[in-house]
Amino acid sequence: MSRKAGWVLVTVGVLLGAVAVYLVLRPTATALQPWSADDADPDSYAAELVIETNRARADDGLPALAVSDCAATEAMERAEDLTGGEELEHAPLTPVIETCAPATSAAENLARAAATPHDVVDAWLASPGHRANLLDPDLEQMGIGCLLDGDEMLCSQVFLGP
Repeated sequence: MSRKAGWVLVTVGVLLGAVAVYLVLRPTATALQPWSADDADPDSYAAELVIETNRARADDGLPALAVSDCAATEAMERAEDLTGGEELEHAPLTPVIETCAPATSAAENLARAAATPHDVVDAWLASPGHRANLLDPDLEQMGIGCLLDGDEMLCSQVFLGP
């Protein structure tokens, strides 16, 4: 089965000795798994992204990522800042690392999609950079913030490492 995904932005940065990885993907729904913004619940969507992310890690023999309230708060703030914009643009991750201390590394995946959480994670796994974030054995925690942006779900997935 093929998956459509559009690349928006890929940047890797090293800031003040802390690693920050930024990735954006715009997956689309599949015929087998249609999605609609009608009655969509951003909190449930984010929770399902956590489950799908940890399922992908388990399939690769990696431990589940713990959910971090700090990372989730930062992810929601990042998603809110992107609402209504044409492009998904990353903000520096240094403030996330500082706020979520003792984390020394952070990574982020962004998605604006009219697709199921399963399809979003599948699209991330099909992208080498996003896959690297999802399956990074050095990352230990994640937080996800999602909100409806028109007829699409806009999500920021923030990862934290030691």
